[in-house]
Amino acid sequence: MKIKIKAFVTGSFIFLSGSVHAQKIFTSVDSLLNYSVSKSISVQSGYIRLDQAKKAKLAAILSVPDPTGNTTFSYTHNTKLPVSLFPSEAFGGQAGTYKEVQTGVPYVTNFSNDINIKLFNLTGWENLKMSKLNIESNASENKLTLKELWENIATSYYNIVSLQEQLTSTVQNVAISDSLLAITKNKYNAGLIKQQDVNDANVNNLTTRENKNQIEYLIKQQYLALKILCDIPEKEDIQIANKLSLTEFDTKPFVEYNNVAFANSVLKEKIALSNWKQQKYSKYPALSFFQSSTSQQNNTSGKLFDSSVKWYPSSYIGLKLSIPFPSSNTMSQTSKAKYDYLLAQKNTEQQKIKSDLQVRQIYTDYDKALSQATANKEIYLLRKENYQKYLNLYTEGQASLEQTLNKFNEMVSSHYNLVSSQVTVLNAKTKIDINNRIK
Repeated sequence: MKIKIKAFVTGSFIFLSGSVHAQKIFTSVDSLLNYSVSKSISVQSGYIRLDQAKKAKLAAILSVPDPTGNTTFSYTHNTKLPVSLFPSEAFGGQAGTYKEVQTGVPYVTNFSNDINIKLFNLTGWENLKMSKLNIESNASENKLTLKELWENIATSYYNIVSLQEQLTSTVQNVAISDSLLAITKNKYNAGLIKQQDVNDANVNNLTTRENKNQIEYLIKQQYLALKILCDIPEKEDIQIANKLSLTEFDTKPFVEYNNVAFANSVLKEKIALSNWKQQKYSKYPALSFFQSSTSQQNNTSGKLFDSSVKWYPSSYIGLKLSIPFPSSNTMSQTSKAKYDYLLAQKNTEQQKIKSDLQVRQIYTDYDKALSQATANKEIYLLRKENYQKYLNLYTEGQASLEQTLNKFNEMVSSHYNLVSSQVTVLNAKTKIDINNRIK
């Protein structure tokens, strides 16, 4: 399986010694993707299936001549010899009468072997062709599996990064809400506001603190989801410590045409066609060469190999033409194989359209994410400025607590949106890198 993988910009994962188990820290999505290849059971299973397909090719090579045969050895003790009737006159007796005579020998040793080789076997040749296609198909499936796995891992990785950034922001928001609550209490103690305002400030503070708790739980859930995705054991501790900047984006990445899915569909179509041909060829005549040889020893001594008794060899060779009679099952299988091929053709046509549109779709996803991140940055700066102004006005008694809390919540929400959109840009860029690597 050939996969174009560029050199990773950042380092791989770092191992740190823990009190119980070593902790693995991933500072970039590339380090996690690289690590997942060695852990994913889906990827490992793909390699096993590929190896299985290669072994099946060896069997398919033998299926062309399809040699069959047997070597047998038998030792027979005739405990009671058969009796045959012979004309008595052959023994000097009266004509028209018969004499009972035991025939055969008590001990018979027989050694024989036979072989059958097909000289004309279209089904075998088609089976060999299909085994080669299966190898290519398994390699292609492995690429698709790895590509899908990496895309899902990237999404999970950036979900954690986004939540980590939101957690950092929320910790700052807790400090801001503490300060706002302190200002509100001071104003209440000075008799400038009502108890309801203190309650609202306290509710805002509790809500902000609970948001922090909820984000921490979400991060734990995402780590569990990531472990399930990568088949990482529960006892193995991992940590995401992203070092990529969320505010600086490179120039627009170039998206290369990726035909992995289309090539895989083409291979499946070829396999379906080969299977249809194989079903049709099973109704064709088959020409075979056969040979058999036998050696037999008859004796009365009872010895397994009596050197004093002669062996009597016999042999024959020949050609056999087998013309199968089509059964209902054969006709049903042939019909099914035909329509499977027609459906595979349609699937290939559909996949070709998807592959041609994929580049445009990836570009659009990236541009959309970048546009959203740019707008959200401006919105956050404006929301932050508004909150700061209303906080100053509230401190001076020129604005209500309700207005100030609204501006605070708007600032918090806009910052969450900013972080989420920035991470979406990085995820879109990573998917472009994966698209360009695995093809």
